[in-house]
Amino acid sequence: MLTSLLIACLTLSACSQQHVDGVLTMEVERADFTVDISAVGELEASQSTAVTVPTGLRGPQSLAWILDDFTQVKAGDVVARMDPERESYRLKMEQFDYDKLGFDSLIQTEKDNTISQTLIQGTQVTSEEKDLAERYFSEDERVYNKIEIIDQMRNQDYLVAKMHYFDWGLGQHGSQAEAEQELIKLKQKGHGAKIDRLENNLEQMEIIAPHDGLFVYQTGWDGSLPVVGDMMWSGFSIGLLPDTSVMQAKMYVQESEASGLGIGKNATVYLDAYPDKPFLGKVTQLDALAKPKDKDSPVNYFQFTVSLDKTSMDIMQPGRQVRASVHLLSLDNVLTVPNQSIFHKDGQYWVYLKTDDSFTKHAVSLGSRSLNRTEITSGLTEGDVIALTTPPKRSRV
Repeated sequence: MLTSLLIACLTLSACSQQHVDGVLTMEVERADFTVDISAVGELEASQSTAVTVPTGLRGPQSLAWILDDFTQVKAGDVVARMDPERESYRLKMEQFDYDKLGFDSLIQTEKDNTISQTLIQGTQVTSEEKDLAERYFSEDERVYNKIEIIDQMRNQDYLVAKMHYFDWGLGQHGSQAEAEQELIKLKQKGHGAKIDRLENNLEQMEIIAPHDGLFVYQTGWDGSLPVVGDMMWSGFSIGLLPDTSVMQAKMYVQESEASGLGIGKNATVYLDAYPDKPFLGKVTQLDALAKPKDKDSPVNYFQFTVSLDKTSMDIMQPGRQVRASVHLLSLDNVLTVPNQSIFHKDGQYWVYLKTDDSFTKHAVSLGSRSLNRTEITSGLTEGDVIALTTPPKRSRV
C-alpha cells in the first residue's frame, strides 16, 4: 500500500490544492494510476515430500528427539524418534498378565484333575458298595425283620442315586473345566494382541527420511514447529524434504489491505537478504478466508502463494524471508480523484464541482478503485476543480 499512498500524495501535490471559500479543493489532472499490495512471507519449495510418523504406529506418542531444522539428510537417516518408555512399560505389564494367565491355566488344570480324580474314586467306591448291597440283599423274613429289609432297600436306592450324582458330576465338571480353560485362553488372546501391537509400536519409534534432501520442519495448523514433548499420531507430518530446484513464495497480507487481491495477479518478490535482486512471479493460490498467523494474534491475514518465474538455487532456500509487491492495477493517463471527494447515495455517485462562485453537485461514473483513489471514467475533464470535503450549504446549487 505504500506505493498507492505515495502516488496519492504526489497526485494531490500536482493537483493545485487550494482553499476556496474555506473549502479545500483540487484540480483534476491526468496521470498514471498504479495500485500495489505489499506483503511479507517466506520461500518454500513448490514440490516437497512429507516426512511423517509411520502409519503402523498406534496411539499417541511423545516426541523424544528431532533433527535440527534445515539439516541435509540421506535416504534412511533417522530424523526423529519417539519416546519408547511408556510403550516398554505397557509391554512388560501385558507380558506379565499373559504369563500370569498361563500359570492360572496350570493351577486350574491341577484343580480340575483333583476334582475329577475325587469324583472317579467316589464312583468306584459307590459302585463297589452298590455291588455288595445287591449281593447280600435278602427279603427273607426269617433272616431279617421288615425294618432291616426296608433299610437295605433304601440303602440300595441311595447308592443308585449316589452313582447318578457322580456320573452327573463328572459330566458337569468336564464342561465347566473346559469353559474355564477357554476363558483363560480368550484372556490370553486379548493380551497377546496388545503385546503384538506394543511390539509393533516399539519397532516403529524412529522416523526415517524417505530420500536425500534438506530436512525442514513442518508447521502445524497454528503455525507452531514440532518440539520435543509434542504428541504425535500415525501419519502426522513433522517435516518436509523440499525440491529446491523450483521455489515459490508463501505470502501474508492483512485482511484490511487485501482488496483486489486475486489469482493471476503479477508480483515482484525481493529476498530480505538480497533486496537489490527482484524476482517476478504470479499469484497462483489464495486462501478463501483470512486467519491469524499466530494463534494468540487478533490480526487476520490472507495467505497466498506466488509462483516465481525463475529460481536461483544459490540464494533461494526454504524459510528465507521475503517481501512482495502484488500489482493489482496499472492504468496510463487516466483521471483519478481522492476517495474522500466522492459522495454517494442510493447507488448514485457525485462530486462537488467548482463553478464561478459556488460548488455544484455533479454526477460521475467510477472505474477502478484503490484504498485512497478512484478512477473517473465520465463526468469530469482535465482541469476541473472539485471540493475535497463537503462544501457549506450556501456554496451549493
